[in-house]
Amino acid sequence: MTTTSVLIVGGGPTGLATSIMLSRLGIPSLLVEKHAGTATHPKAVGISTRTMEIFRQLGIDDGVRGASIDLAFVNSIRETLAGPELGRMTLGYPDREVAATLSPTNPVACPQDHLEPVLLAHARHHDLGAVRFNTELMSFEQDERGVEAVIVDRQTNRGSVVRARYMVAADGAWSGVRRKLGIAMTGNGSLGEHLSILFRADLAPIAHEPLCGLYSVRNEKVSGILMPTSGDGRWIFATPWKHDAPLPDPCGLVDLVHDAVGVRDVAVDVVDAQLISLGAQVAERFRERHVFLVGDAAHRMSPSGGMGLNTAIAAAHNLTWKLAAVLEGWASPALLDTYEVERKPVGERNVARSVGKMPELTGIAADLGAVYSSSAIGHAEVETVQGWVKPGLPARIGERVPHLWIDRNGRRTSTVDLPRRGMILLASTEGEAWCEPAATAARLLGVPLETVVVQARASFASAEHLWHAYFGIDSRRAVLLRPDGHIAWYSPETASEPTTVVARQLASLLQLGVKGTATTQLPRAKRPSRPRTITTGEWRRPTRSSTQG
Repeated sequence: MTTTSVLIVGGGPTGLATSIMLSRLGIPSLLVEKHAGTATHPKAVGISTRTMEIFRQLGIDDGVRGASIDLAFVNSIRETLAGPELGRMTLGYPDREVAATLSPTNPVACPQDHLEPVLLAHARHHDLGAVRFNTELMSFEQDERGVEAVIVDRQTNRGSVVRARYMVAADGAWSGVRRKLGIAMTGNGSLGEHLSILFRADLAPIAHEPLCGLYSVRNEKVSGILMPTSGDGRWIFATPWKHDAPLPDPCGLVDLVHDAVGVRDVAVDVVDAQLISLGAQVAERFRERHVFLVGDAAHRMSPSGGMGLNTAIAAAHNLTWKLAAVLEGWASPALLDTYEVERKPVGERNVARSVGKMPELTGIAADLGAVYSSSAIGHAEVETVQGWVKPGLPARIGERVPHLWIDRNGRRTSTVDLPRRGMILLASTEGEAWCEPAATAARLLGVPLETVVVQARASFASAEHLWHAYFGIDSRRAVLLRPDGHIAWYSPETASEPTTVVARQLASLLQLGVKGTATTQLPRAKRPSRPRTITTGEWRRPTRSSTQG
């Protein structure tokens, strides 16, 4: 039997990122993926600003950037690729200049088949995260202790039992885990089908560099999108296709590409062709007891807007710190209820945006503007009914912490880069008095918390000026950040018993149920023992012949 803290089902970008996040948080996990290797089709390409921030925190942004391609995040509209540009539309990603005002990093174009090997290498680098490809989840059951699952090595036909406290289903839009749980999807499950042709051709001279992220083409013969997916001439052409129409032969696929390019003598080498079914759906719930849905298993999006993968990574980022807090014992299991409360509205909005239903939700707002509202967020002084804002200043409770370069231990660091293994208290030099009481309260509760004093840089006249600009509050008030970087609470300016004030707030956010008013009444949180991923024995899957007659 294999015993671990978290069983992850699915080895795509979401599952691999979940494994890395848990390892970085000190939580053992086992990831199983039924396929033999990583993706061979480019699929998603755009890696958003927020996703790159998360990758930066995980220490993998350089690897992702090294696997990326140089593209302008715009859609060039033409009759054919060789024809003149008729129009140009943004793809919703900020350029480098705009990104620099919002973030310590910027979006990149990294095809999924380039991204997954980078994620896999980092996942396997961590001792706490076991990864098994060619391994399929066959069945699972839940009880009061967690999940017991049967997995099978598809090469040897040998199986084993896995006992995990929690399970994360990252097994895609057709999630077998979701079906087993009986969780229905709402929305439009059939937006049509597209024929996606992966091919190689020297199209850069025809398209004219610098290359755009997308080329929308429409003429009397064909319509669809052309998309560069590498720096060495690999492209995708996707065109609407009737599900009952026969697929073209290799020559027919080349003809379709020629019709889109507008030049018939260009050499085209078809690598692959797939019929892709499009849909825009959201799971009715994201959790069933000890099992959580993430990524396409929770929300299936149209490719328009390029937010499917990015929404999935942000959801995993939200879930993993909560799993770690509960498994480490510094939060109540009730904290896990806030995963769906916070992330389902985001999924619903981004799914709607992917089919053009929310034009007011820009790409930057969808990526960086989520405002959480749950029991894991303190009372907001300014309520955000719609659940999102256009990124800007000042930030409010529930938002991602705004990017601010600070000096920390002699190094230039962004507030977005601060460590994420516990809670963080930000204070200006005028609010530094909150640091010691916060540290004391955290020790009493057994909650990991780090205090950071922010010095006003030359561009700000004073700490008061800085705090009003970035947070809209008095500089004597401290800012409490969660491990996912969202603002959880603003302290009052002063308090007669500041340790008790912080302790009460931490206990409330983490569902610890502390009701006392004095620090002497605050209990120290209990830390349960956590199993590492340990394997003993095996189970052999019955062969077909052994079950007949």
